[in-house]
Amino acid sequence: MEAFEKLINQYYDNIFSYLFHKVGNMELAEDLTQEVFLRLVNTLSRYRPTGKFSNYVFTIAVNAANDYFRKNKQLIQEDLNSLSIDAGIDIEEIFIEQEQCRHLKAAMKKLPDMQKDTILLRYFHKMKIKDIAKITGTNPSTVKSRISQGLSKLKILLLEVESD
Repeated sequence: MEAFEKLINQYYDNIFSYLFHKVGNMELAEDLTQEVFLRLVNTLSRYRPTGKFSNYVFTIAVNAANDYFRKNKQLIQEDLNSLSIDAGIDIEEIFIEQEQCRHLKAAMKKLPDMQKDTILLRYFHKMKIKDIAKITGTNPSTVKSRISQGLSKLKILLLEVESD
């Protein structure tokens, strides 16, 4: 039990962050994060240390998110983040940043899951190409291709927003 608690403490924040960026909903990300750790408990006896343990945990997270979307086949509505207004905060800058973030999230939702996963793992979780390849069950050249194609699509989608 103590060892599992250490695993949760070590990986919870990263798994939650990945799932939150993937689904765009805090409560759903929390539920899916719990699902990941339940799956981890159930599959730990089958784990073979052939690579990084973090890759194993992220593979479970990617699969949990994909299973959720496959079952529900609906877009997740974003929760609006509440602003706390303190003296000295540049409210205009906050709104600009939130607007840019909202546009990025909307554009990310339009990407195919394969591209979205690779971009989230690479840029939001600072993972190496070879680790992403292991997590997604592909090879490094496929990961690079998905990142390149995803970034190209994001650029087009973000330029469309700016021109509107």
